[in-house]
Amino acid sequence: MPQFDQTQLSPSELNEEVSSSTQSENTSETPVEETLKAKKQVPLKLPAWFWGWPFLWLIVLLGFGTTGTGALLWLLTMPPVPNCQDISSLSPDSEHLYCADMATKSGKIEPLRQAFALVASWPADHPLQGLAQKKMKEWSSSLIEIAEKKIETGDLDGAIAIVNIVPKNTPAYESVAAAIEGWKNNWGQGQKIYDKASSAMKALDWSKAFEYAQALSKLNNSHWSEKRFNEIMDRLSLERQGNQRLNEALELASENTPEKLAEAIALANQIDKKLYIQAGAIKEIKNWSRSLLDLAAKQLKEKNIEGLTKIASLVPNYSPLYSEAQNLILMAEVKSLSWNQVNSKPILQQMAILWEGQATLDKMGNNQLPYEEAKVTSTEVSGQIQNLINLQLATAVASIQHPFTLQLAIDQAQMITPASPRRVHAQTLVAHWRKEIQRLEDGPYIAAARRLAQTETPEGFSMAMQQAGQVALGRPLRVEAQTLIAEWKKRIEIIEDQPLLNEALTLAKAGNLTAAIDKASKIGDRRALYKPAQDKISGWVAIVQTAEDRPILDRAYNLAKKGNLGGAIAEASQIRSSRALYSEAQGAVAGWVAERDASVAVQQAPTEPARRASQADSYSNNSGYSNNSEPSYSE
Repeated sequence: MPQFDQTQLSPSELNEEVSSSTQSENTSETPVEETLKAKKQVPLKLPAWFWGWPFLWLIVLLGFGTTGTGALLWLLTMPPVPNCQDISSLSPDSEHLYCADMATKSGKIEPLRQAFALVASWPADHPLQGLAQKKMKEWSSSLIEIAEKKIETGDLDGAIAIVNIVPKNTPAYESVAAAIEGWKNNWGQGQKIYDKASSAMKALDWSKAFEYAQALSKLNNSHWSEKRFNEIMDRLSLERQGNQRLNEALELASENTPEKLAEAIALANQIDKKLYIQAGAIKEIKNWSRSLLDLAAKQLKEKNIEGLTKIASLVPNYSPLYSEAQNLILMAEVKSLSWNQVNSKPILQQMAILWEGQATLDKMGNNQLPYEEAKVTSTEVSGQIQNLINLQLATAVASIQHPFTLQLAIDQAQMITPASPRRVHAQTLVAHWRKEIQRLEDGPYIAAARRLAQTETPEGFSMAMQQAGQVALGRPLRVEAQTLIAEWKKRIEIIEDQPLLNEALTLAKAGNLTAAIDKASKIGDRRALYKPAQDKISGWVAIVQTAEDRPILDRAYNLAKKGNLGGAIAEASQIRSSRALYSEAQGAVAGWVAERDASVAVQQAPTEPARRASQADSYSNNSGYSNNSEPSYSE
């Protein structure tokens, strides 16, 4: 595109020049033409009336025609539209203004900024200043439209920054100032209502929060009436859900049991951390955690460390009292070491607990646990640690299992004074090691006694008993020694009495039960073979008694078969209670007595002879007795 020099005529000057040149072209003629016209001219005399009003109107018409023709020529000869792609700093301001205005049609901020910067650089008396002011008003409107879209996204400061591109010293800024004031007022009103709605939700006043949300929806700004309104409604719904969940947790916690309190804490922790109701949930979680620790402290009063640990462990790591719960468990373990000093935990494990407790106490400083039962001083813990070190050293020495090393261990443990926390533990170890010394001293007596008893003779057993008897009363091996002595004493008695029992067995086998019984009865009641001998004697006595009493019982059976129930009863009653056949005899007597009573009843009730007789026959048949003969009764 061609470049224009700054000395180029303006469009108005250019039109005037074109008009002048056109007129001169129309009026100029060559000399030959003038000569021909002069020859052809004929004098013309106009009438007198022509020089009045008609002449005046003619002049007017000629003037308007000339002007119109000039204007038409000016329009037809306007310069071409500038090519904004090739514009440079040497281009005239009119072209710069034209191109700047064209660029603003894109609706982007940067072309508008450049357009305002272009006009702002012109002096107040610039020829294009009037057109520029008009354009700036148009550009300001464009910036306001862009800024309003920015406000819709919630960026008030960004919108104000956009319209502040308009210079404040220009008339176009008046509309910008009015727009900014309106935005700020609307924004302030929306922010105020939004804050009130948030405060109402923080106060758990759901109805008031809903009223503010409705007021927000009526604002003439989609950012507040739609976007922020939806935020409030969504938040309100979540807050209500969170409040409902918290109420459910409160219902669970009202039972005040460890399990229900733990469930309540877990349920309350499910509330979204971003909700206002979360503050109340955290407060309740802390209260319920305190209730758990109170229940755990009651277990500590009863010295139930397992129960305390189980309850305190229910306090989760997200609870504000989690550290306190862990410290309570640790202090309870430290306390338990002084309660039950002789426990199943190795000394090294106990020392680890005490070291951890010492570090925790140092970290806690003056912030002790609020439970008197769990309070432990740093001095107590350090004293226990030192005592355990001494006991560990003594235990290592005692592990050699020699009387001398055991005595060294005892001396080391006795260095723990009665006022020390581990005194009981030390004395327990001392007692154990003293027993170990006695065990090592008495072991040779037991070993020698066992060797003597290996001869399996009364003399060897007697010497073994004397050797084991040297273990004094109260010594660790005393029970073992007495057990061996009792065993060897029985072995001697068996060796002494076995011939008597064997002789009795031989007599019994030969059929001489009475002699066998007399022989076995010679074994004393405190002897080792007394019970086996008595068992044999009982069997032999039963055989003898059966042989003596069987004839009596047989005679009774015969009398009963003959119908003499009274005689049968009298005969069987001769067998005494201590006899072998006493049970059989008593069974038969009971049957006969029942049969006799039935017969008597039949005689006393003749109206039912058939039934009574049938019962009697049935009994007789079941008993194996014949009913062919008439029974006779004798008392």
